[in-house]
Amino acid sequence: MPKFSCLTWNVENLFPPGIDTGNGVMVTSEEYEAKLAYLVERIGPVAPTVIALQEVGHESAVADLAERLDGGYPAWRVSSAPDARGIRVAIMAQVPIVGVTEIRALAPGELAVVPDWVGRPPVTTLGRGALRVDLDVPGQPIRVLTCHLKSKLVTYRGTGGAARFEPNDEAERAIGAGLALVRRTAEAATIRIAIADALASVPEATAPLVVMGDLNDEPRAATSQLLTGPEDSDATRADRGDRWRLYNLTDAVPRQGDASADKWFLPKGERYTRVYQGQRELIDQILVTRSLLGEAGEIRQDQWRVKKVRAMVDSIAREYLAEPSPLTRVGRDRPDHAPVFAKFAW
Repeated sequence: MPKFSCLTWNVENLFPPGIDTGNGVMVTSEEYEAKLAYLVERIGPVAPTVIALQEVGHESAVADLAERLDGGYPAWRVSSAPDARGIRVAIMAQVPIVGVTEIRALAPGELAVVPDWVGRPPVTTLGRGALRVDLDVPGQPIRVLTCHLKSKLVTYRGTGGAARFEPNDEAERAIGAGLALVRRTAEAATIRIAIADALASVPEATAPLVVMGDLNDEPRAATSQLLTGPEDSDATRADRGDRWRLYNLTDAVPRQGDASADKWFLPKGERYTRVYQGQRELIDQILVTRSLLGEAGEIRQDQWRVKKVRAMVDSIAREYLAEPSPLTRVGRDRPDHAPVFAKFAW
């Protein structure tokens, strides 16, 4: 029986000592070691087949984490396209990585160029490049894509090139939020097109694909819905749309009837992954193709290949981000996002 598990985690400012995290702020060796120890403490017991990381400050941090996980993740890749602060996505795997695709440019078409602040050139790339790998999982090859979409936290133009996180007035705030939304929309569309391209080369979309990451919006936000692809009101019914669809394991999987028939894998008390100024947000998500849910007949009998989905919210029980700037949290051992884990068997 093939088995597979995955975990996604925004590890927040995973920078090695000596690397500028932004505006000259750096972590100490003690802070770095404490953070690695905490990541190992949470990852080790669940031992996922593949780990998707966001906010990695340097590829050496992934190498250090792999080493501290006792060599259990010999295969890893780090995106070569970080943002201006140097943070990027990465993937670590227990199994061989047999193919790597980097996604940086916005998809061709109407959203290939999006506006930025006046005086700046338009945006033509993802703020943080996405990464897709092909895994040689015993019994079933699996493709995994991780991304970190544009944050709702707006960076305003500061003096001397420094980043500013507080607007000068309401007009600037509204424009900044609008620019961020347009950019996140273009990024989500780019990822969706990359997913369709990946599935197009697979006969009948039989090879499972998993999308994980920090989407910076709730599962039913418009940008998140772009990633799921064609709508489906009943996952038990096979049709032509199955080739392209993704199902969000942190949201309800639709079945025939009203909302009470929908399938929830994520426990009710864990339907958030971050707390921002006292408000719970579910912005770290795992989406999968239908083949990882099960056959239509199995689903109708409530038999699923998905065996467990958890958001490890106890890891953020004492985290409360009151400050608008992420630089105020540099050096914290616990990320401000909870890891999300899913386990499958078929």
